Amino acid sequence: MGVRPDGLVLAGGAGSRFGRPKATVLLEGQTLVERAVDALAAHCQRVVVVGRAEVPLPVASIDDRPGPDCPLNALATGLAACDADEVLVLACDLPGAAPVLARLLSAPAVAVDPQGRAQPLCARYPRAAALAAADGLLAVGTRRLLPLLEILRAAPVPATAAELRNVTFPSDLPG
Repeated sequence: MGVRPDGLVLAGGAGSRFGRPKATVLLEGQTLVERAVDALAAHCQRVVVVGRAEVPLPVASIDDRPGPDCPLNALATGLAACDADEVLVLACDLPGAAPVLARLLSAPAVAVDPQGRAQPLCARYPRAAALAAADGLLAVGTRRLLPLLEILRAAPVPATAAELRNVTFPSDLPG
């Protein structure tokens, strides 16, 4: 594979629908942010967390840069903090995504569920191109992530529904 990508965990959401920040939620003895860091560390040379993790982590943790409060801005913040040419991105509220990360390593790609829905926060991006595209989208007022996938032409990588199950409410936690 050559040089390993950097890893980027997005962990800044307030968790308003969950009732508290999801990054701090415990699952099988680890917080969701710790699980995401561990999942990426297995494949990445360096891992960065964007958002107030509120738990001690063995990796760099940074706050979102000024701008809209949205995942696209958090992604741009993290991409700017990474050094590698490629970045493997994982939202902390996708606790089952570890298996799909290995399948994303071959090329810039995005995990896609069995219904064909892309999950832009479980993807591998070319850092410079993704940062330029995200900044361009933010500059014109776009907050959505899906236009980023169109610009980058990310290849779809099949994932199971369990791998991409998003934790939005307490009832979404596996187990």
